[in-house]
Amino acid sequence: MKQTCRMILALCLPLLLCGPAWAAHSGPYAGVFLGGNALMAATSNDSLGEFDLRFTPGLLGSAVVGWDFEPGNAAGEGRIELEYSHRINQLDKARFADGVAPAGGNLTADSLLFNFYGVFHGEDRSWSPYVGAGLGAVRIVTSDLTVTGGPLSNDSALALAYQLGLGIDYALTERLSMDLGYRFFSSTRPKFSEVNGPAFKMDYLNNSVVLGLRVGF
Repeated sequence: MKQTCRMILALCLPLLLCGPAWAAHSGPYAGVFLGGNALMAATSNDSLGEFDLRFTPGLLGSAVVGWDFEPGNAAGEGRIELEYSHRINQLDKARFADGVAPAGGNLTADSLLFNFYGVFHGEDRSWSPYVGAGLGAVRIVTSDLTVTGGPLSNDSALALAYQLGLGIDYALTERLSMDLGYRFFSSTRPKFSEVNGPAFKMDYLNNSVVLGLRVGF
């Protein structure tokens, strides 16, 4: 058994190092992604003035369905897809004009985007860099946000969302590819009700690194 495993490893290692020259897939595909996301300090404002909410890095999960264009397509080489993503971050601190206060609770964002990616195929089609953009909507939820132990917000809001992305695909087989990418995700400023009555708006600017698998059909 050990000898068989060594033989398989010896045969696969050159492929992993050099990459097979698979033909580019065209047609439908589906994929799943996991990664980490960092929500930038969210500048917020209400009737009392401006303050910042600071969050810890969190997890990101997404699923996509899409279509790979045929090489030489008039629209260019690339793909178009529908993406659902879930991001979660924990509130860590709130910064006011008179100082910083401890905070808690979660901020979650569920988005649905239409993405278009341009893919750059070289002679060796096993490695293919890409860039793209997406547009859609996001539902952002403030789950039991607190500041110095007191309740701040427990609400949800819909907003227009957009995304910029880049990365690199590695063809494992003709139909299966691994995707390592970066995503910048943002939205128009959502508005949330505070527990005590007034409402506040906040920025949502998110940086994510993702690793996923896509399979073509």
